[in-house]
Amino acid sequence: MSGRVEILIIEAPTPCEQCRKAKEIANALAQKYEGVSVRVINVLDPEADKFGVVMTPTVVVNGVIISVRRAPNPERLEQFVKTQLGGVAQ
Repeated sequence: MSGRVEILIIEAPTPCEQCRKAKEIANALAQKYEGVSVRVINVLDPEADKFGVVMTPTVVVNGVIISVRRAPNPERLEQFVKTQLGGVAQ
């Protein structure tokens, strides 16, 4: 793998079902692909402000908002992650 990918999950102060699902999907990709990391922050964290987050979960990959208000589609997220990694699947 040539790239590094950070999946950032911005969740509600009390994580909802969609927040939990988003984390599950992201963590599965981190297990599957070397170079993928997952970070979770609260919507109240000042870092969330730079993405203009108003709904949770918000899923951000390498600075690009991928999904808002619901867990991302697993296949679409995986395709985006693979592209960020250089298109090479493990």
